Amino acid sequence: MAYKVLFIDEEKEQQDYFKDYMDAAPEMEVVCIYPASELEDMIQEIDELAPNAIVSDFLLNDIKVDIKYAVKYTGSELVNEYQRQRPAFPCFVLTSHDDGAVVGSDDVNVVYLKNLLHSGEPEAKAKFYEKIKEQINKYRKSIDEAQKELSALLEKKRAEGLNSVETDRMIELDNFIERSLHAESVVPSEYKLPESMNKLSALIDKVDLLISQNK
Repeated sequence: MAYKVLFIDEEKEQQDYFKDYMDAAPEMEVVCIYPASELEDMIQEIDELAPNAIVSDFLLNDIKVDIKYAVKYTGSELVNEYQRQRPAFPCFVLTSHDDGAVVGSDDVNVVYLKNLLHSGEPEAKAKFYEKIKEQINKYRKSIDEAQKELSALLEKKRAEGLNSVETDRMIELDNFIERSLHAESVVPSEYKLPESMNKLSALIDKVDLLISQNK
């Protein structure tokens, strides 16, 4: 199974270090990029590259050797925003300044010290690249299990209908899968209830009728 890992750093030297480190995990494809100036542009670029995990430096505006523009966010702010849009997506922040990165992160568990990539992990139970792989597998498994459970509920709904608890669970699973793809596109849960779906369908029929009458 292949894994695509995106590494974001403003220094070419650090990108090369990361690639060298990840050579120990040949099943992982490493893509290195410089941070965009604006956070919104960075998020868009990540979506276009479609990685399985993101690893970002913390201070993206620190060394101005390989880039000549200002980066207006930290790695923690990038990860916070990306996980707001795609909750639980595998993200990691590498830093030499752990205090600042921890304070700036919504989830302190995504922050790792950079020395893990060099000589700092000989006694570690799991290498950093193994942790990346573990988080990707965990994320994939949660989506797969949600899809299977949702498919079973939809099949039951078609065959015999669902009770209120099952209907709520179906909506919860559907929301989770949508958020895993992109949180901004989630349809509010109240619109997925059977009574709301009927009202929405009737409203759409009326709009279609009005459009046809005014052609």
